[in-house]
Amino acid sequence: MRDASRADVDDAVAQSHLAALAPELREELLADSRVVNIPFRSYFAREGDPPRVGLLISGMIRVVRFTTDGRELTLAWGTRRGIFFNMPSVVASPTPWSFQAVSDTTALDLSVVRWRDLAQRDVRVAWMLAKYSDRTLRFAVDELMGYAYGDLRRRIIQRLLELGLRSADGAFVASITQEGLAAAVGATRTSVARVLRQLRADGSIRSLYAGILIQHPEALAAEL
Repeated sequence: MRDASRADVDDAVAQSHLAALAPELREELLADSRVVNIPFRSYFAREGDPPRVGLLISGMIRVVRFTTDGRELTLAWGTRRGIFFNMPSVVASPTPWSFQAVSDTTALDLSVVRWRDLAQRDVRVAWMLAKYSDRTLRFAVDELMGYAYGDLRRRIIQRLLELGLRSADGAFVASITQEGLAAAVGATRTSVARVLRQLRADGSIRSLYAGILIQHPEALAAEL
């Protein structure tokens, strides 16, 4: 995976909440940052880890919570350049959720110490964090509504992406049968087969003997 250019970083910053701040304050917040590469399936931070904040430059990040018995709930898929992830850890430690790269990902690793210090001293930074927290809360409510009332295509895509991240080799393969997928999303096998036909026709997936190959995971995640 190539390193991010200065232009890539500047573009990500320009698309983030940082763009609304005065240039000198923005530079101060970014002073101790560094570009990091997060390989496919690797974690930027896990639940309970020390605080760490990232800004997405390229790739895709999954936000996930794990139960004590190993079950998982994906809270969000981040694909848009310039989004922050693990921002809550600026306010309080430790890391509240896990952040996993769904594809080879490049991010800007920000200084939590610097951000905390500036948030306590400068109302402009504190207000930016408040606005970002409001956006995150609204997004979380929308996600809960999606889980409760989302259409079948959305539920199937969500499950396929989660299973694809577990595949052992480099391919993004969801090892599951149509019957198993129907049980996982709470739908009939006939309804699931109809959605899978649509996804195959779109070129999003391809059926394999071992399961379902997800050919364009980032495009599917963007639907969520």
